[in-house]
Order: sequence, then C-alpha cells, then structure tokens
Amino acid sequence: MRRSLFPSDDALPTWLHSLLLILIVSPFGVPLLWWGLQAMATAHLAPLSGPDFGQFFFGAVTLNGKPAKVAGLSLVVLGCAYFALAAQFSRLACTTLLLRALPWVLLAISTLLSLWVKAHR
Repeated sequence: MRRSLFPSDDALPTWLHSLLLILIVSPFGVPLLWWGLQAMATAHLAPLSGPDFGQFFFGAVTLNGKPAKVAGLSLVVLGCAYFALAAQFSRLACTTLLLRALPWVLLAISTLLSLWVKAHR
C-alpha cells in the first residue's frame, strides 16, 4: 500500500477512509447526477450556470429533445467522474490501474458529449 499524503489517514479504518472520500466529493457529484438524470428523464434541460457568473454549461438556451438527453448523459458522466476521483484516492486504487485512470476517461467522455451538444443545439 502506498503511503498517504497525510500520515493520520493511515490510522483510519478503511471503511471510514472510503466514507470520508465519498462525503468530500458528494457536494460536487450529486447535483450533476440529479440534473443529468432529470434531463434524461424529461428531455428538457434549463440553462445551468457554470463555475463563473454568466458562463453556462451548454449555453444560455433551454435544451429540449435529443440534445437535452445527451447533455443529461454528459452531466451524469461528469458526476460519476467525481466519484471515480474519490475511488482514485481510496486504498483499493493502489492495486488497480483502472481506478486510477477512470476519472480522466470519464472526464474525456463528458467533454466529447458536451461538444456534441454544443454542435447540435
């Protein structure tokens, strides 16, 4: 097992360490999953504000139909990337290359889906 950046992390039980990782990424991943699943279910996505004021994930227009569903899928994949990032820092990821690469693969997939939405809205 690789050494942790914080030695006190090594003293935590594995279940508590994993739970803390999930709790840390949940405020970032859960809203994206919620908005994405809602957009996929209703085929409607209102403009979502990005990290900066006046910046939007998919533009300042409401998406309907297939672009809304693909945008929802992009948000779901991005939300899963946050949870994969938590898995990347878990103790299980020390032995699994897939868990270390998964967040970056999901981020790339989300970006490609987002570019498709921007081209077809």
